[in-house]
Amino acid sequence: MLSIDTLNFRGNDMNKNWSTIEVLKHTRHDWLNKIQLIKGNIALNKIDRVNTIIEEIVIDAQNETHLTNLQIPTFAALIMTLNWEPHKYQFDYDVVGDIRNLSNYDSKLTEWCSQFFAILEEAVDEMGENHLSLTIDCSLEETRFFFDFSGILKDREYLTNWLTRISKSEQFPQITEYKVHNKEVSITIHIA
Repeated sequence: MLSIDTLNFRGNDMNKNWSTIEVLKHTRHDWLNKIQLIKGNIALNKIDRVNTIIEEIVIDAQNETHLTNLQIPTFAALIMTLNWEPHKYQFDYDVVGDIRNLSNYDSKLTEWCSQFFAILEEAVDEMGENHLSLTIDCSLEETRFFFDFSGILKDREYLTNWLTRISKSEQFPQITEYKVHNKEVSITIHIA
């Protein structure tokens, strides 16, 4: 049960419990940044850029709604809070297709992604412009998770070895495909 003081979800750190105040603080910070962007572009009379920023805000809010409607609260919390702490890569996500109940997979997805995020953190070069994108595709009978990384890997072998070991195991979720290059990584996992 959630207490009034603490939201018992896992953030980037598997054991991170965000207090209500911390969640409000981060959310307020994010919204103030967006408002400052809008104000700055209005001051510069860049109305087209203001409209673009507002469209991006709407898309982000829709993605948050779709993610939370998948009934995977621990996973959703991990994904939605990932950028709240410093990382060697910037992260974004997108949810496409029909919303479905994935509640049976919440803890396993969270565990797998937490491991992957930590492994990626070790493998990337902090001096690169690194970006990780997640697309959750619910448009078919199975749900697919596409992870696409672009940036600089300093330890490609470390990441490749982990992916090889995980893909050969019977561990859920199952990796259906992965490719690791010097500046790109793509991984597909699915839930039948």
